[in-house]
Amino acid sequence: MAATQRGARRLELVDLGTGEVVQRKQRVPHAFDGKGYTLEGHGVEVPNYRLNLSGTEWDVLDWMKQQGGCANPIKLGPAEVAPLLCSTPNTIKAAVARLLKLNLLLRIGGPRSGTYQLNPRRFWEGSGEDHVKACRRMDPPAVVPDAKALGTALKAAQKAVSTALEASEAADEAAELAAGSKLAEKSRATARATRESAILAVETAAKLGVKLPVQLRRFLEEAAK
Repeated sequence: MAATQRGARRLELVDLGTGEVVQRKQRVPHAFDGKGYTLEGHGVEVPNYRLNLSGTEWDVLDWMKQQGGCANPIKLGPAEVAPLLCSTPNTIKAAVARLLKLNLLLRIGGPRSGTYQLNPRRFWEGSGEDHVKACRRMDPPAVVPDAKALGTALKAAQKAVSTALEASEAADEAAELAAGSKLAEKSRATARATRESAILAVETAAKLGVKLPVQLRRFLEEAAK
């Protein structure tokens, strides 16, 4: 007699109290399964690319991530790390000092501990539950731009506005000399594009907290009309 062929069994989760079948939740795999994930924070805080970080500062952040500094305190000795980053101890010290000032890097322990962790509000590796616990425990400060970042944003805004004003003058001259020509149309299109770029640059500087000079404030006011 041929054996009865059985189909694959289907298993369900059942609430023993009510007999209700509970929908099984699908497992969400992490990146590099089993090793957690790396979070790059974003939102209302100033993004890293607006901070005018130097190459060494980016390298220190990356080194910290590679050493597990997203979720754990890491010993960072400038003399030991400098050769790995093709830098010098003094350059590493300066980079660490600025990252601390920006709150991207947090000092763990006393001033001479030499132990740091990346700000969990900006960088994190591990489970979401542990992330919440770390933020509650460390009460990490928000990332804020320093004088270097603000100065760079101001210079970029001033340059953008100057370029926009020059393009506008060139478009007016082209319109007077050859109204309706392709040159006049191209000049006007260039003026519009540079004006939009200038507005964005000035607004970005303002959002970072730059104290705008009169020229830039007037530019925004006229642009809003």
